[in-house]
Amino acid sequence: MYLPPQLQENPNPQRPCLVVLPGWDFPRTSWVENTNLVSFANRYGYVLLLPEMDKTLYASNYYPETTLKWNSIPGGAFIKTTFIPAIQKRHQLLLTGQHNTLLGLSTGGRGVALIALENPGLFVAGASLSGDFSQENTPEDRLMTALYGPFAQFQSRWLGRDNPQARASEWTMPLYLSHGTADDIVPESQSRLFFEALKQQPSAVVEYHPVAGAGHDYPYWGSQLEAVFKFIDQPR
Repeated sequence: MYLPPQLQENPNPQRPCLVVLPGWDFPRTSWVENTNLVSFANRYGYVLLLPEMDKTLYASNYYPETTLKWNSIPGGAFIKTTFIPAIQKRHQLLLTGQHNTLLGLSTGGRGVALIALENPGLFVAGASLSGDFSQENTPEDRLMTALYGPFAQFQSRWLGRDNPQARASEWTMPLYLSHGTADDIVPESQSRLFFEALKQQPSAVVEYHPVAGAGHDYPYWGSQLEAVFKFIDQPR
């Protein structure tokens, strides 16, 4: 947890909070080490919560065919059943009614969507950069196959609880999406198609900002922080 200087002297538990999710196999410190995230947290007065997520797809369940296991419980289940309750109990943060927000990149961007869906009403806004949201569009993906089993055999898993785009009708959290058009790791279409699905929901508050020529890297992700904080800091 990072607490901005102006909040260290303020015991008010209503201070805004940002859960920051790293990409696949990135350490929790990678956001801080490679961008000016702390400067933005200081400027806007946000507590940063940076969980160590290692290699996870933020799944809700494991299956008999699962050969890729983040830990004893899946990453998404860990956030919901362990991380959030611990932060609530120890620090009186991430409580319902507080200004709780989410930020993630790449696999962490997927995590933003799944955490919001699994904890409806808890987060007031989020931002997802270079995320993947509809794994059925890449049915040969080796990580998804290792988690859910082959797509041809287990389509219901690929299209079910852990598929953010398939759950677009449940969406309620304001969301900022951005993706580089030159991303050679996660296709830009992942964010664009998710955005189009969310826009079909009558009350959806969602923005999509494709960035021409941007790749899958920290120079791009860091360049988005100004817009991200302006979006998540709006009164909700």
